[in-house]
Amino acid sequence: MPIFYRIPQAFRRSSVVRAAFTNCLRGNFEPKAFTGCAALRAMSSMCAPVSESPVYRDMIERAKTAYGGSSEVDSAMSDMLSSRRLVLFMEGSLDHPKSLCAGNLSRIFSGLQVTGLYTVDLLREPEILGFLCTHLGESVRNVLFKDGAPALDYDQIVELFQKGTLLQALEVTPKPSEPGVHKRFRGLLPIANY
Repeated sequence: MPIFYRIPQAFRRSSVVRAAFTNCLRGNFEPKAFTGCAALRAMSSMCAPVSESPVYRDMIERAKTAYGGSSEVDSAMSDMLSSRRLVLFMEGSLDHPKSLCAGNLSRIFSGLQVTGLYTVDLLREPEILGFLCTHLGESVRNVLFKDGAPALDYDQIVELFQKGTLLQALEVTPKPSEPGVHKRFRGLLPIANY
């Protein structure tokens, strides 16, 4: 089981329920196989992948309509992508992630102490989400741009992190330690912004 998924206390008792919940979070849950368990039947409605949700599809359509091929958004996004080396488009910010995937990304990049990372909240302005969905040709949620081009999506980031090769793939070095800082905190960035 990946380290990122947390199972609610009510589902920790049974290994069958635990395995089904983990599969649910991965998006490959089969509710018909577990019809005898009331907890699993109740959980099956929340286990559909987000991209299949009618609310999500409606949000994507509204974002594409709001964007509408706007030249203002195109110029602002191209300027931002060309001026920054690493840009992470995510649901929420590193301080306030708004989904499980965004929370995992926040933990990954805060733990690795990646410097020079710029994050953009996709849910704040629908035009940004519309821009990404239109230019990438698919419904996106969390994507990392490197040097102005899409480099990694959520699954690829997690896979590289679990292998321990994410910093090498991004060609990033951890922040060097500074003199005058207590040895316990040497080389660490602040995790939260106040």
